[in-house]
Amino acid sequence: MPWLSRHRGDPLLTRPDHRAVRELAVYPPGRLPGFLAPTPESPLAGIDDELALVAATPAGVLRRDVEASARGAAADVLSPLLESPGTELPRLVADLRAYWQRAIAPAWPLMTGVLERDIHHRAIALADSGPGAMLNGLHEDVRWDRESRTLVVGNRSAAVREPDRTLVGRGLVLVPSVFAWPRAYVKTAHPWTPVVRYPVRGVGALWEPAQPDHDVAAALGATRARLLALLDVPSTTEQLARTLRLAPGGVSAQLHRLVAAGLAAKSRVGREVYYARTARGDHLLA
Repeated sequence: MPWLSRHRGDPLLTRPDHRAVRELAVYPPGRLPGFLAPTPESPLAGIDDELALVAATPAGVLRRDVEASARGAAADVLSPLLESPGTELPRLVADLRAYWQRAIAPAWPLMTGVLERDIHHRAIALADSGPGAMLNGLHEDVRWDRESRTLVVGNRSAAVREPDRTLVGRGLVLVPSVFAWPRAYVKTAHPWTPVVRYPVRGVGALWEPAQPDHDVAAALGATRARLLALLDVPSTTEQLARTLRLAPGGVSAQLHRLVAAGLAAKSRVGREVYYARTARGDHLLA
């Protein structure tokens, strides 16, 4: 709600000259035209990379996706995009970039911290328990059926065409999202790599981080107690600093104290140093 309250009156959502992107991104019930959200090609791709993929949408794919949304009052608004995609698509991309800069970019460092922690959590689940357990932990509507080797996604629109899709050879990309809650969203249409977008872990505390247990905070101090609570997933200093909205130098000093107390341990993976809670730290928070 804090983010929504600040941006619900954005000109992109209210001015008549931005109606095309509004009709495509806001109003279609339960779906988003595939070309507006191409499957990321790398973890945490930059906005320039994402928008370049949108700008490179083939005209035939764009018309297919727009026609699926051009119903009723939206038909007149979207007709220029159908008739002249080469001219109108760059304008659409410019609108998306402007909205990103005003509404998303200021909060992106905070969002990135939450997203990176989710990715590391899923990687640990994959290594510890295998792909089936990891997939079953994504969302209540996502279930891996081991016997049939099928990923079952519930809560889909009854109007979905061809609900059964074969993904052999096409891969599957998992994308945590701070905006997907409470549903999981799926895209399997060509030409993109199939993708499942699911609500990121900890999204409820994105704007107001959960307060640590009072007794632990009294013993360790509020910042160290919050850090210890976050170390259920191995994290870097930068990730923790973004999540807590604190300076990396201050977070680093607090992490060293937790390590010295035996409540956390650090390990190097490539060029990054990760901190994680020890059994002693788990016992303290239990």
